[in-house]
Amino acid sequence: MRTLRMLRLLAGAALLFVAVVPNLYAQTPAATPVKMTGKVANAVTGKPVEYASVVLLRQADSSVVTGMYTTPAGTFTFNSVVPGIYVLRVTFMGYEKLEKAVKVAPGKPAFAGTLRLQTAGKVLNAVEIKAEKPAFSMQIDRQVFDAGSMINAEGGTGTDILKNIPSVDVDIDDNVTLRGKSVTIYVDGKPSPFGDAKTALQMIPAESIDRIEVINNPSAKFEAQGGGGIINIVLKKDKAIGYNVMFNAGAATRGQVNGSANASLRMRRFNFFGNYNARYESIGGSGYSNRQNLVPDSSHTTFFSQDSRNNNRNGNNGGRFGFDYFLDDHNTITIAEGINHNFSRNEDNILLHYLDEQKQTLRSGERHNTSRNNGYNNNTSLHYKRTFKKQNQELTAYVSYSGNRSGSNSDYRTQYQKPGQDSLPNPNWQENTGKKGNRFWNLQSDYTMPLGKKGKLEAGVKSTLRHISNDYTAMLYDWELKDFRKSNQLSNQYDYEEDIHAGYLNFANAIGNLGYQVGVRAEQSYLKGYSFTRDTTVDNRFFNLFPSVFLKYNLPKNQNQSLVFNYSTRIDRPNFDQLLPYINNSDPQNIRTGNPELQPALSHKLEASYSVYYPKSNNYFSTSTYYAQTNDNIDRISTLDTISGVTTTRPMNLATQQNIGGNVSYSLNIYKWWKINANLNMEYNRLTSVTLNNENFSYGLNANTQFRLPSRISIELSGHYRSPRIQPQGTFRAMNGIDFGIRKEVLKNRALVVALNISDLLNTQQFSSHYETPVFIQDYERKRATRFIRINIRYRFGKMDPNLFKKKKQQQQEEEEKPQEEEEKPKERGRL
Repeated sequence: MRTLRMLRLLAGAALLFVAVVPNLYAQTPAATPVKMTGKVANAVTGKPVEYASVVLLRQADSSVVTGMYTTPAGTFTFNSVVPGIYVLRVTFMGYEKLEKAVKVAPGKPAFAGTLRLQTAGKVLNAVEIKAEKPAFSMQIDRQVFDAGSMINAEGGTGTDILKNIPSVDVDIDDNVTLRGKSVTIYVDGKPSPFGDAKTALQMIPAESIDRIEVINNPSAKFEAQGGGGIINIVLKKDKAIGYNVMFNAGAATRGQVNGSANASLRMRRFNFFGNYNARYESIGGSGYSNRQNLVPDSSHTTFFSQDSRNNNRNGNNGGRFGFDYFLDDHNTITIAEGINHNFSRNEDNILLHYLDEQKQTLRSGERHNTSRNNGYNNNTSLHYKRTFKKQNQELTAYVSYSGNRSGSNSDYRTQYQKPGQDSLPNPNWQENTGKKGNRFWNLQSDYTMPLGKKGKLEAGVKSTLRHISNDYTAMLYDWELKDFRKSNQLSNQYDYEEDIHAGYLNFANAIGNLGYQVGVRAEQSYLKGYSFTRDTTVDNRFFNLFPSVFLKYNLPKNQNQSLVFNYSTRIDRPNFDQLLPYINNSDPQNIRTGNPELQPALSHKLEASYSVYYPKSNNYFSTSTYYAQTNDNIDRISTLDTISGVTTTRPMNLATQQNIGGNVSYSLNIYKWWKINANLNMEYNRLTSVTLNNENFSYGLNANTQFRLPSRISIELSGHYRSPRIQPQGTFRAMNGIDFGIRKEVLKNRALVVALNISDLLNTQQFSSHYETPVFIQDYERKRATRFIRINIRYRFGKMDPNLFKKKKQQQQEEEEKPQEEEEKPKERGRL
């Protein structure tokens, strides 16, 4: 049945492709080119801006037609422009980027008018001239953060970038949450191409990220998975005619080395792009756990403690390459291929202490865990985009396939001893092997059509098909037989399929200053799993409708002020790891397991915000209030076996979770060389169920300040604090940290950048929690090497010139046409 569904989907995609392709090469009569002129001036003084970069783009697909620099009088002239609709993009150091749509009519010269640039901080580079983007901005449905402004993330990964985003939490295992809830990670508007989001983030160099888009309440256009919303990572990609190359290398005191190379080459109809990156790090860590059993176990243990030391070595290397092919002004095909290899080598040593109610030692133990893992990933994608003569009308189709496989082995050894005695004979010895495979298909098509002057209709379909296989074998050593025997209780062979089919419809329009968007998304989910070892089955089917409403009102007297209201519904479906009926006994006193009976959790989210932009100072202020309710919230809960003294933690549909909060953000430019960004989030959290009640007030503060000093030196100091936050059986304790970064631009054209940053300057970053239940009280803390010094060097070169390859071709033709006799003539000397 699965194969039949796949064939039907591929057949449908093929029919769509066949229906569209015959129109790709439809010819239109050639129109006579005309001249376009214009002028660039300072918006405040009215004086001309000389040597500003003016690039002419086709409005349909943003492809470059031609470009030039303005004259000393601020004027520009394009001599041969085919009639049509274009966009003029003007950039220059010290000014905001300006884009203006221009219509060129047949038979008469076009005058673009005077393009007035607003002053702002800019950066001039030999490769490109670009406006410095604001560190933070807000759109109708998302917050946008400029990744290039985050100096203290230089040389890091996508994970390090997210650590600088307000309301985003990254725990010690690099799991990402948004306002305390699960989040879906996108890369360039699509699901992460390499397996799970955590792996994908670790594989993306920070230098290759252009911006981060945080969508707390996604519209019906986006998939509904992720109660916290969606984080979209937008990568840098240059489509201007010419070439662009960047090399990056870095090292850190925590035993990290990293390097990457990125390149792009645009030749009229082709845009080739590729990158390769490699990273290795060795990170030490420690942890402790103190537990009081309110009901002593069979060995009369009342107090139990653990101290651990660990070292994790991991690395990855791989790349992605592909090309865009511009068939004509309206049709583009993109093909890309990515490959990656990742590995890890981990060692964990745990000291175990069992005490009675007088805190006298009953016994102690030592646990040694070692593990190895190797993973291989590949991703192939095909993207088609068609624009139309009608502005903002667009059709896209996207197909991708990802294949991931990994193998692991581990060894657990535990030696116990009693006070005053030697170690007990025959220690516990366990060896494990695992194989995991993941096949992931993503098929998607979207269509956008303008309606009237301000209206827009969006529609689309999407299918994601995922198959995961997991084969884990645990072998226990039998000291009597002097051999290993398979443990059926700990071993597990499991197959899992997740098919989600969706369709959506969005309609947007405006009435005066009020813009609105309403939509609905329908999703049919099939979750199937089978454990060969336990002969148990998971077979869940869910059909859900997800409505969304967005309203934006621009104040009549000040268009730089806006009010936004939105409502959306989200879902958290249990994932493979949560449904898997495994038993993880790497910590013998704290076992983790899955739960095949989990059901999805549905969330309703409301948010209202006000924002204002001050053009003269380039300052920005926004404030918002929000409410979210999640029914059947999925969270982990721990239970104590009062006989063995072992806790078991498993995910469950625990309670109804309610969050009421407010958020304030301010971007302040004190001077041209000094700016501050701050964000304060306050939230009341409540968990309620028949057996569970927990609530608290929490807040989080993120702030950073940047200084742009002489000699092209920039300094950033950033800090964050998050107060204690509830969990089902207690609280996550407060977290805080301060990061420092300094960046120096070298060489005349700023092509070389050297950055030095210090993470967790005061060494305060730690992850701890407090549990309190009727049968036990436990405090838990983990710490890893968060304070380190990292140096990073980035070198970039290239050339953006719309006539670059035309000149080379013309020069080559002239050389070929030159008479042989002329080539052999001696050159005349010129007079001084």
